Amino acid sequence: MVMTLTMFVALSFLLLSLGSQKLLTYLEQKPQVIAFFNDTVTSEGQVIDLEEKLRQAKANVSIKFVTKEQALEIYRERNAKDPLLLELVSANTLPASLEVSAKNVADLPQLYEVLKQANNIEDISYQKDVVDSLIGLLDKIRKGGVGIILFLVTTSFLTILTIIGMKIALKKHEIEIERLVGASTWYVRMPFLLEGCFYGATGAVISWGLLFGLLFLATPYLSVYLSSLVALPLSLIFTLAVLVGAVAGGCLVGIMGSFIAVWRYLKS
Repeated sequence: MVMTLTMFVALSFLLLSLGSQKLLTYLEQKPQVIAFFNDTVTSEGQVIDLEEKLRQAKANVSIKFVTKEQALEIYRERNAKDPLLLELVSANTLPASLEVSAKNVADLPQLYEVLKQANNIEDISYQKDVVDSLIGLLDKIRKGGVGIILFLVTTSFLTILTIIGMKIALKKHEIEIERLVGASTWYVRMPFLLEGCFYGATGAVISWGLLFGLLFLATPYLSVYLSSLVALPLSLIFTLAVLVGAVAGGCLVGIMGSFIAVWRYLKS
């Protein structure tokens, strides 16, 4: 039970961390700063100087000029199911814009300042707060997850150490006879190490089955919100890789607990 709980929490935080990283990458690929021009700007040739200033400010920057006509096409795609909204808007009512993305979110303030000082800009959409909030949340998830996982791993380690220690105490006379007839240290250790490995591997398989079973049942609901971030259901290769990693981690904890329990006994 302890190993199952430990591995279930560890795998849950692993998937949560990977999902948060996917979301962060998705947001970083979107335009993080959008400058909307007034009606005097109609073509990209009028803002070449501004684009050059942005590139000089930061080399790793992506810039895209969106004309009024392109803005209208985007608007129609997003509101295709609402004909009334389509009738109210034409290309003349939508502004041309400049979409700016930086590979490093730390560069956004400098790019924002360049745009703020430019002419013919009516409004600037700045999404730095959203990305920064997500980065802070991701950092908290990682730190909190690591703390909880370390606590549960320590608990599992001590539990296995105690259980194997009790088993060794019950088989004290059998071990003494094995040593008297010439059994090697590893011959005595191996059954207890395998037992600890069995506890870890079994807990990992059960927790993996529970977690991915719940994830499979929730896939129809999650795909509605996460379809643009990750392909659901998860690929078989990724699922099996998680299983192998979980079993390896569970076995490692079990073997370490068993090894120390046996080492303490043989030492005494």
